[in-house]
Amino acid sequence: MHIRAKLKQIAPTLLCFLAAGGVVSTAVLAVKATPEAEAKINADSRRNHDGDPYAYTKQEAIKSAWKYYIPAISVGTGTIICIFGSNILNKRTQASLVAGYSLVKDAYQEYQNKVKELYGEETHNTVMDSIIKDHCKNPTLYAYDFCGRSQLGIKTVDPEVKRTFYDEFSKRYFESTLSDVIQAEYHLNRNYSIGGGVCLNNFYDFLGLGHVKGGDDLSWSLESEIYWIDFNHRIVTLDDGMEVVAIEMIFEPELLCD
Repeated sequence: MHIRAKLKQIAPTLLCFLAAGGVVSTAVLAVKATPEAEAKINADSRRNHDGDPYAYTKQEAIKSAWKYYIPAISVGTGTIICIFGSNILNKRTQASLVAGYSLVKDAYQEYQNKVKELYGEETHNTVMDSIIKDHCKNPTLYAYDFCGRSQLGIKTVDPEVKRTFYDEFSKRYFESTLSDVIQAEYHLNRNYSIGGGVCLNNFYDFLGLGHVKGGDDLSWSLESEIYWIDFNHRIVTLDDGMEVVAIEMIFEPELLCD
């Protein structure tokens, strides 16, 4: 059973390698068959057209030479089957991932809603703040100035002053201003409304952050009947007294099937 599961797991990759080898083999076999096929076509043309080796028609050429290309056609057909087979398996794998992701997402949202229902929004925020503290424990952030490198400890609430932000989804902290973050959220929603969909990495582009793995596949789509991507901002004080502004996605991006 273990071997069968392993084969099922590597089947798409194996088919891709077979397809790649099939493309090369098809070309080699076709090139190898061409001289023999041309000789046969010319011989049949001489016999059928009073010794003229080039008087053959397209139909006569195909009739004379087709059997020489049987190996190339066979390998080419196998290659096509491998390509389609790999695509089908990848689609099935993707569908399984989407189904699994949906189950986990639904369970997590159900848990969040139940916590809010039983213990209130404040308890939910307290739990999320505690998780943020765990992931941001003792972060060391620096800025460069005329005197060299200095550690940042920003306490102001001025929207134009840089603060430390924490993105709950990617579990990353970064430096920005509240104004720039709100601008990023606005432009993400603007593109969302105009184009009908945006991916997670589009948001990180607006924030000036690097892309995350899978961020091009996780998306928001109007087909989900969500017409505005809401974000919640909260100030969280870490154990060392440092304040961060947590960015919570009310509607998280989803892995969408093609």
